[in-house]
Amino acid sequence: MNSIEPRCQGPARPRTLVRAAFHAAFCLAVAAACTVTEPPVPSPESNPEPAAAYEVILEGSPSDKVRELAGRTLLTYRFKDDGAPSTHFLLRRAREDEGRLVGILHSQGYYAAAAAARVEARAERATVTFSIEAGPVFTLAEHVFLLEDGGTAASPSLDARTLGSPLGGPALSASIVDAERAAVDALHRQGFPYAAFVKRSGSADPATATLTVASAIATGPAFVFGPVAFTGLETITEDYLLTYLPWEPGQPADAEALTEYQRRLASTDLFKSVSVRIPETAPRDGDSSALPVHVTLEERLRRRIAGGVRYDTDAGPSARASFRHRNLLGANEILLLTAEGGRVEQSLGAELRKPQYLRPGQDLRTSLNVEQKEEEAFEALTGTGFVGLSRRLDRQWEVGAGAEVELGTVRDGGTEAETRLAAAPVFAAYDSTGDLLDPKSGRRLRLDAVPHAGLFDGSGTYFLTLDATASAYSRLDAHARYVAAARGRGAMILSDGLGSVPANRRLYAGGGESVRGYGRYAIGPLDADNKPVGGRLALEAEGELRLRFNDSLGAVGFVAAGAVSRNIDGHVFDGILWAGGLGLRYFSAAGPIRVDVAVPLNPRPLDDDFHLYLSMGQAF
Repeated sequence: MNSIEPRCQGPARPRTLVRAAFHAAFCLAVAAACTVTEPPVPSPESNPEPAAAYEVILEGSPSDKVRELAGRTLLTYRFKDDGAPSTHFLLRRAREDEGRLVGILHSQGYYAAAAAARVEARAERATVTFSIEAGPVFTLAEHVFLLEDGGTAASPSLDARTLGSPLGGPALSASIVDAERAAVDALHRQGFPYAAFVKRSGSADPATATLTVASAIATGPAFVFGPVAFTGLETITEDYLLTYLPWEPGQPADAEALTEYQRRLASTDLFKSVSVRIPETAPRDGDSSALPVHVTLEERLRRRIAGGVRYDTDAGPSARASFRHRNLLGANEILLLTAEGGRVEQSLGAELRKPQYLRPGQDLRTSLNVEQKEEEAFEALTGTGFVGLSRRLDRQWEVGAGAEVELGTVRDGGTEAETRLAAAPVFAAYDSTGDLLDPKSGRRLRLDAVPHAGLFDGSGTYFLTLDATASAYSRLDAHARYVAAARGRGAMILSDGLGSVPANRRLYAGGGESVRGYGRYAIGPLDADNKPVGGRLALEAEGELRLRFNDSLGAVGFVAAGAVSRNIDGHVFDGILWAGGLGLRYFSAAGPIRVDVAVPLNPRPLDDDFHLYLSMGQAF
C-alpha cells in the first residue's frame, strides 16, 4: 500500500490562524452553495496511469451539519462516482478540498479548526481520508455596527441581537451575514435608502474561544420622500393614483413603502406593469433631502367582454356574459354589465363601483338587478337596488354596509305573493389565500347580517338573516401537488316563523354551490309534493383532497354533508344528508376547469343516483 501525504495544515498559532481565516469563513458561510470547478484533466501523455476509483473518509467531524456540507461541497465527494484519472490527480483534488473543509468548519463556528488530507493507493480502490481537528465552537461575544457617512459608532437603532446576530451563541458566519443584511434593510426603512454594507473585521480569543465582529455600513445621506412623477399614463388621472400613497409628505424614505405603493397600484387592475423606483444613485442637489420617486406604468385595455358556461344535472346548462369598463371617468370607476340565462335562472344586472371614495381604501358600490328564478322550491321575479360602502382594513380584512330595496312577486306552493322589502346588509370578510379560483393555502371567512323589513303578502314582516361561511386550505407538500381543503357554513333566520319569510329569502342547501350530490335546494323539509320549502337554520360541511398530476391535470376527492330545519333548534342534526364524489381538474390559463361527479350516501327515495357538475374554478 502506497501512502501519499500532502503538506497538511499543521497547528499554527491559534490567534494568527483565526485572524487569517476570518474573511474566508464568511466567503464560505453558505458552503453548500459554493461554486466549485474541477481541475483540468491531464493529457494521457502527461499522466499515463489508469483512472482510479476511490472512497472518501471524514475523520473527526464535529457535527452532522459539517458532514452534510462536506458531502455537498468537497470535490472529492462531488466527483467520487466519476473516479479520478490518477492518484496524483486525486491528491491535487484532496489538497484543494482541505481549504474548503476548513472554510466549512469556520462557517459552523470552529474558527481554530484544522484539516489534513491523505491519499492511500490500493490495488482496486484508493482512499481519501480527511482528518479534522475541530477545536471548540467559538462564541460570538460582541457584534457592533460602525456607521459611516454621518452615522455614529453606536447607533441604538441597530441592535445586533434584535437584528438576529447570534450574540452569546455559536459564531455562525451565515447568521452574522444575515444580521448585516438586516441592518442594511433597517437603515433603508429609516430614511437611508442608499445604505450599503462596506466590510467587516473581527478578532478571536483562542483562550476563551470567543469572537468579536465589527461590521461597517455606509449609511449614505438621509432622505425624505419628495415629488412623485408618473410615466406612461394615458387615461388615468395622477390625483387618483396619489390617493394610494402609503406615506405622508416629509416622511423618511422607506424601501418597504415603495414596495407597498407598487403593490397597491398593481392591485387596482388598471395596469399591465407597474414599477416604482428611486434614482439609482443618491441625488446631489445641494442640501435638498427630498428624494424623487419615479413611477412607470403601462395601462391595460379599458374594456373587456367575458363569457362562461356551466352545467349541473339538476339545474341544466347556463351561460353568463359580461361587459366590464374599467376607468370610466379616469379614476378607476368600474361599470359592470352582466346577463345570465339558464333553465332555472335568468338575470340582468348593472353595477358601478367608485374606488377610493372620500378616503383611501373605501369603495362606493351601487347596483341594479332584475332576476327571474324557477326553482323546485319557488318561482320569483324580483328587482333589487343596492347602494353601500365597503372598506378594506388591511390586506386580509374588508368590511361593508349598505341599503337594499327589493320589489317582486314570489310563488310558493301555488300561492303568489308580492314582496316589498328594505334591508340593511352588513358584512365582514377575511381572505389570506391570495388566489380567488384555486387557493392552496390560507383561510377565508365571511360574516353577513341582513335585517329585512317591509311587506310580504300584504302583511308587515321583519326578519334577520345571519350567515357565516369559513374555508381553510393547506398544502401537504412543498410544491402544492397535494392540497387539503375544508369548508363550513352555518346560517339562521330570526323571525316569527317560516311563513313570515318570503320563499326566495329562506335558507336552502344542496347543489353545485352547496352540497354536491343532491339536487339544487333539495336538502331539508319537503311539502306534500316533495318540493323543498326551505328553512330558518342551515348547516353545511365539506372536505376535499386535491391532487395535481402535472401542470395541466389534477383530481379531487370530496365528502360533504348538509341539513336544513324549519326551526332554530337541535333537530336539524336529525336530518343530515351525506354525499361523496370524485372530480377532474384542467388547469387553464384562466383558472381550473372542474368536472365533478357526486353521489348521495344516505339518499331519500326522491334523490337522484348521482349529479354531474361542470364549471370554472374550484368548488370553494
